[in-house]
Amino acid sequence: RDRELVEPTDYPVTIFTLDLGAVPAYSTSCYCRNCHTRYYPNYYVHAQATTRTYYLQDDIPEFIHSAEHFYASTDLCELFANMMATAWTSATNCARIYNTSISKHVLEPLMPTDWLRLQMDVDDVYNSFFLHALLLDHHERDVVLQLQHNAPSQAERLHPALEARNIRMAGPGQEEWNHFCDLCCHVYQDEEERWVYLRSNITDGTTMGHYSCTVHDCQNRLRTVKDSFCAEHQALKKQCCITTCTAAAQVGFRTCALTDHRNAELYHYQRGKAMFQLKARLQRAKGSTPSNLLPALDGENVADGDDEETEYVCDGKSSQGNRIIRAFFGRRSTHNEQLSCWSCGIIAGRATFFGSEAPNAVREFWMKLFPTKASLPGVLWHDNNCSIVKMLRNDTDEYLSTYFDAVALPVDVFHFKCKHKESDIDCGAHCNPYLWAELRTEDGKWRFNSSAAEQTNAWFGGFQSIVREMAVERYNFFLDEMIKRRNRTLVKELRRRGKAPGNIPREELLGDGMDVDADDYYADVPSLE
Repeated sequence: RDRELVEPTDYPVTIFTLDLGAVPAYSTSCYCRNCHTRYYPNYYVHAQATTRTYYLQDDIPEFIHSAEHFYASTDLCELFANMMATAWTSATNCARIYNTSISKHVLEPLMPTDWLRLQMDVDDVYNSFFLHALLLDHHERDVVLQLQHNAPSQAERLHPALEARNIRMAGPGQEEWNHFCDLCCHVYQDEEERWVYLRSNITDGTTMGHYSCTVHDCQNRLRTVKDSFCAEHQALKKQCCITTCTAAAQVGFRTCALTDHRNAELYHYQRGKAMFQLKARLQRAKGSTPSNLLPALDGENVADGDDEETEYVCDGKSSQGNRIIRAFFGRRSTHNEQLSCWSCGIIAGRATFFGSEAPNAVREFWMKLFPTKASLPGVLWHDNNCSIVKMLRNDTDEYLSTYFDAVALPVDVFHFKCKHKESDIDCGAHCNPYLWAELRTEDGKWRFNSSAAEQTNAWFGGFQSIVREMAVERYNFFLDEMIKRRNRTLVKELRRRGKAPGNIPREELLGDGMDVDADDYYADVPSLE
């Protein structure tokens, strides 16, 4: 009797289910006077603690407590996640589909007028999606999930756990980082009759990103997605928006008192009222599936130009001729997302490039993704490898200049034929894919698909309108989760097609975290089976 659960409390909730729609219910919790702990359906909280500790069971709960008064069934969460990963379905459209096609409305007339809503909204979708993904992640790793109990909101409650998973996913965090199959890995005997495995990886970027500090290449987190500057650079908010001016902006304006600068600002807002600008914004509003769709179709409630990344160019006359004034009136987005893909289409990793797709940024991405020489693929394709090779040859740091010595760095076949000049001697001498016989089959065909990253980016770019307004921790978590789900689907397809997908043991690639000699690329064929 000392361990009996007593002092039951309950309160009304709505359960969003897949088979029955939205169902009214009550959530009950009980207290144990012996261990001073209150037990809820998904978790328990000690009387002296502020942490929710989720139960570690054989499987995740059938119904997930996604918000204070709402639960969601796990099969519904799975449906939403798969809709997002395969059809780029936004949370707004997930909620609409649920309310119009899944939810049953026969109960609504029978409910008291003061009962909680039975309609699903965007927050319900995201709360269930993120918590479901966290529970799956911890269950797969056999780790207990703990969240703050008295957080001001569900978003703030999930924030630390999302950040922790994001940190773990950076670099070699994706579960298919060490992937191999017949389409991306070639096993053969070299001249010394040693068995060698040659893995082919392609890196390419796509223009999408999250809002970031307006200061170029600043990677500090914004307090909210509506901010233009991080905490460190908040003082610049009061500075003139003309890129070459450091004077203070006048009250009520974004520019200083200089006539040319003020005219640039006035022209910017006048241009924003032009019909062609409104049409362009309307198209963006339609593409991002706004929650309030009908007003947007009438041209109302369209995002203001200040909430966009804009670089304004103004021609002004002076005695010396035309002068170009550049200004930045809106929020800045990160430059691009880089994907590193195996030639079969499996994604090995991802990185956000804040300022540009410079060769050094690509090198840093590769060195974080493949932190030991043994983990490096035998081939790293990139459409700008000629610039990367030049940078490596001119680098005075021996460690940096020699890190990729055992790796072929060709330009992918399409870009080499169509985008690189024949007169570029360095490119032809160091990055021509025909230089490496291992990249061709016995009948003269290319062994690997060197355009896999561009093809994968066509899928990845579909998330741009979904993630652009997300806070950075949700942005990174969401994209990593989409990649993980797509990878699992592709692995199943590769297995169905008889391409023998598998994973090289991580300890063989990472060792003790230190650089491993290039001889560690050699392995017996059985270790790859």
